[in-house]
Amino acid sequence: QINSQTARNSKQTRFHPSFLNVRVDRHTTPSGTQLICGCLNIRSLANKVDDLLDVRRAQLIDVLFLTETWHDGDSVCLRQLRAEGFQVVDRARPRLRTDTLTTNHGGIVVTATSGVRLSVMDIGVKPSTFELLCVRIISGASSFIAATVYRPGSAVISASFFAEMSDVLDRLATFVEPVLLTGDVNIHLERSTDSETSQFIDMLAACGHARCSTSGTHNLGGTLDVVA
Repeated sequence: QINSQTARNSKQTRFHPSFLNVRVDRHTTPSGTQLICGCLNIRSLANKVDDLLDVRRAQLIDVLFLTETWHDGDSVCLRQLRAEGFQVVDRARPRLRTDTLTTNHGGIVVTATSGVRLSVMDIGVKPSTFELLCVRIISGASSFIAATVYRPGSAVISASFFAEMSDVLDRLATFVEPVLLTGDVNIHLERSTDSETSQFIDMLAACGHARCSTSGTHNLGGTLDVVA
């Protein structure tokens, strides 16, 4: 995500308006030998590919985790990213037979620059309360595992969600590589007194995850996304 200062410093680049109210520094790692990663709830990738590539170039991002891409497996936006030389792995939200002509909400895409390898992982679980895409990311001799999640804000935060998320985290803990959890959980993590927030943060801590993003992640305020 990108802040207004970055926009002012990139006078020749025009970003999509929805990218201008948020900050990039929450989701980046220092430059150098480390990869720079970014996470965006993009709310339709189809009409934002060019803007996304502008942001990627401006911030030197190596790996992008995108939620609410609203795509299908054969969407033009995925072919466009691949034509630009990026690796792309995705999880489109399955369509109902009665839903063929409407926008396919949800969806997760992970894309990486050349030199970074992505491979989809099956960790043996298919949660029903949130979307999940697990990817092994390899750069040189190093690798880590990234689990990107999207929990629809229209859904109730249920006991099933916590049970399924805990199961995913327990399975990820069995791997020897570092694990990154990122995405949009639609839980107000800034409200420390909310029971759902406390339960989610306690669950992360119990599985050895430390939150990296603690400031607002929504242009109207609120910390709805997780990077841990």
